[in-house]
Amino acid sequence: MNARNQVVVTGRLLDVEPLRYTPAGIPALEFRLVHDSSQPEAGVSRQVQCEIACVCLGDKAKTLAVLGTDVEIVVKGFLAARNQRYKHSLVLHISDWKRVQLPST
Repeated sequence: MNARNQVVVTGRLLDVEPLRYTPAGIPALEFRLVHDSSQPEAGVSRQVQCEIACVCLGDKAKTLAVLGTDVEIVVKGFLAARNQRYKHSLVLHISDWKRVQLPST
């Protein structure tokens, strides 16, 4: 099966854990992403607010770890179960990210 599982979302970094390393020596960073937007649904505007559990691995995790909290980023990745026991609990696995440049006022 070649099912599509791609997510792109913008949000603020929250609850950034300290950078850790997997038993294989791969850098890993866990954090929450706070999203707030207005989305069209069934012809009306819907306010969307949520917190998303995220994990980032490899060199991208090391560069993300230095940003700290309250930084606006856009992430790309895929959804996966937190673990085999709790398949209803999802985590966004980040494959790419970039900092959002906010307009100057």
